[in-house]
Amino acid sequence: VILRKKKHVRYLLCTKLVNRIGSALYNLALLTLASKQTYSTLAITLVKLSENLPGFFDPVLAYLTDRETRRLKKATLLNWIQVGIYFVIAFLMLQYQMPLALFIVILLANVVSDSIDGYISNMFIPFSKTWIDHSERRVISALDIVLFSLSIVLGQLLGAAWLTLYPDQFFGLSLLNALTFALGLFFLRKIKFDDTVKTLTAEARFSIKDFFQKMKLAYGHMQERHLLQMIWLLAIGKATYASFLLLLNVAMVSTSTLRFGSYAQTLAIWQSISFVGLILGAFLRISWLEKINYEQFIMLGNMTIILSVLSCFLGLSLINVLILKLIGTLLSGYMAPKYYTDLIQQIDEEQLTRVESLNNFILLLADPVGILQATICLQLLGLRLSWLLELGMLVSFMIGGEIVIYRSKK
Repeated sequence: VILRKKKHVRYLLCTKLVNRIGSALYNLALLTLASKQTYSTLAITLVKLSENLPGFFDPVLAYLTDRETRRLKKATLLNWIQVGIYFVIAFLMLQYQMPLALFIVILLANVVSDSIDGYISNMFIPFSKTWIDHSERRVISALDIVLFSLSIVLGQLLGAAWLTLYPDQFFGLSLLNALTFALGLFFLRKIKFDDTVKTLTAEARFSIKDFFQKMKLAYGHMQERHLLQMIWLLAIGKATYASFLLLLNVAMVSTSTLRFGSYAQTLAIWQSISFVGLILGAFLRISWLEKINYEQFIMLGNMTIILSVLSCFLGLSLINVLILKLIGTLLSGYMAPKYYTDLIQQIDEEQLTRVESLNNFILLLADPVGILQATICLQLLGLRLSWLLELGMLVSFMIGGEIVIYRSKK
């Protein structure tokens, strides 16, 4: 009903959906391509690291976005550039066995495209308070999260089906990705409204001094709203989860008990479980969960990862990990829309783009830390000892997090 009344929101969600399907398709292709290289462990690590690189540029992109005026025109141009990027990449993928240098070039091209995605998203943030009423925000946020997960499921299922029918045909997958961005461009051009935005700063050129001043103000604004403790707890939790995911991906390649069929099919099943958990979490309303604060949500999610690591270390079936994944994503799906709704409500409109980008930057900073830690452990200790170290880190985070929560209540 809400989407029927709000065409701008509907078309924007459609644009995000098809673009994310293409991105998920491409990410599956990259992971599968990485697993086929002679340097597969290094290649998988590079793919995981590259997924988080655009987040490092998000504060800069948010600062530049504040200077944009005619935003729809710029978003359309950038979407065309994304289509061109994946047409070029398709020809680079004609041979699936490639030198490391060419593999890195393909990864960097994807980083550029993902950064463009972030820039386009930032351009629409100022309209969120006018397009969506506060009473509708949690529902729209939940729908956006579910569509995000759905797009990844559809993209990975489509990619897994393609690689099953046409093994090693990565050229076609990249072309299909380019077509999804072209379809996203179709929906983007249907958004019609006065997108003239007054710039929030008088300076016409990028200023490093001004950039740091604006980010300092945004950080101070978050501190005033008492958001920093929870964000740093989330960041540490994300670091340990990113470490766990890399270990699990490496284990899936080498351990048959942690796979269902091929590696690509297992990734698609993993994402499908995430989708089911997010749907249940986003739209269910459970009274006792409503009473739990965000910090306790983080600790409950951390407990599911601890049990998952134990299952992997003991060599148990992937089914156990999938059940725990379902519980963890249910908690995450329940928390995320509620958190985002509260975040939008607490932050002043002038600071909204920069605060959200800084929030994302802090959270995304955690992923490379976790991935690098897991990579070093794999190279020095091997997989089995890395599971033990991961377990120790998770338990330490659990104890430390509870101490922080206890002290904040005093």
